[in-house]
Amino acid sequence: MSAEQLLGISLDELRARERSNPGPTTSREFRCDECGARCTRLTEGGEAGHRYDCSRRLQRTGDERVRPSLDDLDRGEGQ
Repeated sequence: MSAEQLLGISLDELRARERSNPGPTTSREFRCDECGARCTRLTEGGEAGHRYDCSRRLQRTGDERVRPSLDDLDRGEGQ
């Protein structure tokens, strides 16, 4: 089954949409000035969606999220 049959769009349009860089679509979404990723402001505070090397990225540590330190990034623990 082709993309046109499945989605109602041409293959060229599908490829263009895959390559596109969509902007924020809601009031809680924004484009990070530092890493350029499309991020979301969480309802409980904080932000999700930052790239791995962004200083604004939160790190999951059990039930809590904290900002990674430079030491964590040097050891490869800032995932």
